[in-house]
Amino acid sequence: MIKRWVFSPPNRPLQTEIASKLKISPLLAQVLVNRGIVDVASARSFLQPQIASLGDPSLLPDIEKASIRINEAIRRGERIVIYGDYDVDGLSATALMYRCLKLLRAQVSYYIPERLEEGYGLNADAIQKLREEGANVILTVDCGINACREADIARACGIDLIITDHHRPGQEIPGAFAVINPKLHASHHLFRDLSGVGIAFKLAWAIGQLFSPQKKVSPDFKDFLLSAVGLVALGTIADVVPLVGENRIITKYGLSALQHTEIPGLRALLDVADLSRTNLDAFHVGYRLGPRLNAPGRIGNAGIVVELLTTPCKERATEIANFLEQENKRRQEMQVDIMASARKKVLHELNLDETTAIVLADHAWHPGIIGIIASKIVEEFNRPTVMIAVADDIGRGSARSIPSFHILEALESCRDTLLSVGGHAQAAGLKIHPHNIDEFRDMLNRTTAQRLCKTDLVRVLNIDAEIALSLLSKAVVAELARLSPHGEGNPIPLFAVTNAKIVGQPRRIGTKGQHLTFYVKQGDVAVRAVAFGMGEQIDRLKQNGRMCSLAFTVKINTWMNGEQLELEVKDLKFDDE
Repeated sequence: MIKRWVFSPPNRPLQTEIASKLKISPLLAQVLVNRGIVDVASARSFLQPQIASLGDPSLLPDIEKASIRINEAIRRGERIVIYGDYDVDGLSATALMYRCLKLLRAQVSYYIPERLEEGYGLNADAIQKLREEGANVILTVDCGINACREADIARACGIDLIITDHHRPGQEIPGAFAVINPKLHASHHLFRDLSGVGIAFKLAWAIGQLFSPQKKVSPDFKDFLLSAVGLVALGTIADVVPLVGENRIITKYGLSALQHTEIPGLRALLDVADLSRTNLDAFHVGYRLGPRLNAPGRIGNAGIVVELLTTPCKERATEIANFLEQENKRRQEMQVDIMASARKKVLHELNLDETTAIVLADHAWHPGIIGIIASKIVEEFNRPTVMIAVADDIGRGSARSIPSFHILEALESCRDTLLSVGGHAQAAGLKIHPHNIDEFRDMLNRTTAQRLCKTDLVRVLNIDAEIALSLLSKAVVAELARLSPHGEGNPIPLFAVTNAKIVGQPRRIGTKGQHLTFYVKQGDVAVRAVAFGMGEQIDRLKQNGRMCSLAFTVKINTWMNGEQLELEVKDLKFDDE
């Protein structure tokens, strides 16, 4: 698929100032500028994130009111129920709050809704059931900001409902006892992009402060918080929130906490994912740990994940981790079938020249898998995508978007055709009557056609700098590693080289020959390149000495106790094409 290369404009004065003051290379300085760094102080804090720089919990709306009520419930022996969500963010937030309240000897339990039966968020039947079981306080994590009717039901039942959520509020705010959501507050001192587990962490911190005579938490509670940062990193990375500001601090420290964790469930999870002896980065969480934790919630019941993250028993942790491994394999098999079916629909049923938003529906698809497929369809065809699984006269949809296009706003403009909708700028969920799907498809395409032009539908590669191969070295790669952890809002640096030659004999690699490896030379410097998923393009490369341009990331490939500089190719253009 054709990609459009967009080069970040160099800011020489700021680049030079940052490089000089921080004693870093101009290349690293330019990448920082490209990430929105506007001064030396911001560059320093980005490169040296400090956990002491996390914002005080008291900045969050209603957090003091909520923490006082929870402390009161603990003292009185009232029953607190944590109401979570079935994705990694919600599950890690549930586990964090459960561990926190158990540490403080609270009467606490948790409730995770079943995806297919109950759907996302608070529901009236669950509230009634929890009241009958004696709940006095319901604390939501990663959900509830749009649960206005449910908040009224909780109040009528005599339950104090405390909502913690990071999703965008609607026009009406639930009438709960307390509502903690950074998006409700306009203060520029408040970091607004926390994940659900990030907000749970702030609430746990505030509760710990109240339990202490001074504002500082007790030494035991401080140890708990420092350990819990590992859980926060899990949910923060998996929920694809921007890894900047406080999320960057949390992730940086959280990855280390995760690597050295003593939580039995996390140790067992690292073992089954073959990561116990690996220096963890955001990739390992996003693509190795996250899918295993998500698997039960996609195709079964996610409550077992909270048990994994809270059990003190190593044997039980190992048993659950092995179960998650099997569930993840089952999810992968289902994903292959649904992906093949979805691609077939795109290629045979749609005219992509006239389609600005892809809407696909099928009775055979599993609603727990379609979000992953929607992401992959967006990646391949570069259009906002909605996948709908139809069952029992209801369609459950997952939407994903291209960068810079706000999918939730687009879906809300189609609200007349939907039963419900909610989510974020890049990912959302919906419910729809099957007979409304065609009308919804047409309406969404009209909406996106008004907001997107042809160039928006061409995938963009944002290139940090054009560089010469001679500039690359192991030292440069080591210096660029200071930018990690990478993720949303802080991508891995992408560079371009022009006027380079393909040299040597290109080879197909991988179990099915789906990848390419070759050498590229500029002047006297030759570097190995790997192009994943480009195996079918080998004939284009076979003409030795052909001049080309590459867009790539750079890394050190460690193999057989040796280290080799390597380019990971993201796009390849030939000068004579």
